[in-house]
Amino acid sequence: MAWLSALFTKQMVPVILIAALLAVAGIATRAAVGKVSDMIDDRIATAKAERDAHWRAEVAEANAALSGAIAELARQAMRADGEIRAAEAAAHDQLKQMEVDNAALPDGDGCGVSARRLQLLPR
Repeated sequence: MAWLSALFTKQMVPVILIAALLAVAGIATRAAVGKVSDMIDDRIATAKAERDAHWRAEVAEANAALSGAIAELARQAMRADGEIRAAEAAAHDQLKQMEVDNAALPDGDGCGVSARRLQLLPR
């Protein structure tokens, strides 16, 4: 007990008060640093979420444009395919008609090409 009464002498009271104030200041500083750290973490999370949302929107916009371009190319390919099939059918019909016209001409087993047969050839 003697050491306790020696601890609280008039000379030691200011030292004890300063030590207590420093301890309270340290605890308050630690709490403030924790709150600032939490605020920084929240701001970082918000910034990441905003960045991710921005790039998701950019990717979605690019995907939509790409899908539109792919659909347009598919339509063009279908149109071209239809035109090619129509041209093939017309050429086939023309060939059949030429064969019919050639068979209708007289002297079918003659050698050479007559003037009338020459008119059947495409120009």
